[in-house]
Amino acid sequence: MAISRKFTLSRKLATAIKFPYLRMIGHPILVNLEVTKRCNARCDFCDYWKTESEQALDDYVPVVAKLKPTVVMITGGEPLLRRDLEGIIRGIKGYSQTIYLGLITHGGMLNVRRGLALWEAGLDQLSISLDFLDERHDKARGIPGLTKKIAENIPRLVEAGIDNLVLNTVIKSDNLDQIVAMVGRCEEWGIKIAFSTYADVKVGNADHNVTSDEMARLRGVVDELLRLRALGKPIMSSSYYLKRIPEFFETGGIGGCVAGQKFVTVTPSGHVKRCSEFPVEAHYTEWTPDTFGQTECDVCWFSCRGESQAPVMTAERLRQSLTA
Repeated sequence: MAISRKFTLSRKLATAIKFPYLRMIGHPILVNLEVTKRCNARCDFCDYWKTESEQALDDYVPVVAKLKPTVVMITGGEPLLRRDLEGIIRGIKGYSQTIYLGLITHGGMLNVRRGLALWEAGLDQLSISLDFLDERHDKARGIPGLTKKIAENIPRLVEAGIDNLVLNTVIKSDNLDQIVAMVGRCEEWGIKIAFSTYADVKVGNADHNVTSDEMARLRGVVDELLRLRALGKPIMSSSYYLKRIPEFFETGGIGGCVAGQKFVTVTPSGHVKRCSEFPVEAHYTEWTPDTFGQTECDVCWFSCRGESQAPVMTAERLRQSLTA
């Protein structure tokens, strides 16, 4: 049985005390930490998997110490390609117990043994990307058997003691028939689900955008998600975020982006971007709270952005964490 890494009350209170001060002096709430851009999937909405070589840090503790975020999400590429990933996690958690530390993986390289090693190194949340409950997900990721492997591993991971497992699901035209069913499956598995919104910003592939002919169906799906969320189903996404998904597809953009202010992306080499879709603007050693000005961009409604813009995010998230 794994050691539970539940965000304890003392850690929650310490984070709640630290959070307002760090925001006041201009530090980000969230750092998306790309520990590699290499990936063994072949998604048609991303080009990171084309990376052949890269410079990457061995230790990201100095990065975290400089940026002082409340939340660090370890991403890629596929982070499990890094054999030293457990050491990276252990270092960050050793630096600060008040940081909420998560990891996002496509799950193709995940098994119970590796999952427990990552969890016991200090993760607070383990997230697996899944956009379909059938073989369409295998095709979308270019990994045969991926959906079946994820479906078999999730109950095993939960049984082993990983008590904060989350599905990350992107809402797009292809999977509108899957979204509500995925909430039900997560409830059966005893895990949570978080939604994001497809955007063609990375490689310009508009094939997955929700079209005008599909808008009524999308609104119906979102209305059902809001109803299920109100009933206490395991949906992490805020009502604010969900309600604006149809607006994004209908208008083609939502303004007021807070990239560079409330959240930033760090590359494998330790360079800082506003978000993953913007160019590097500073090495972490040169970053200051004044590095980024206002972001004039409206081309995505990714969850990291939308949840950071939610007017009640701080109060709602604090309430949820303290009652979890």
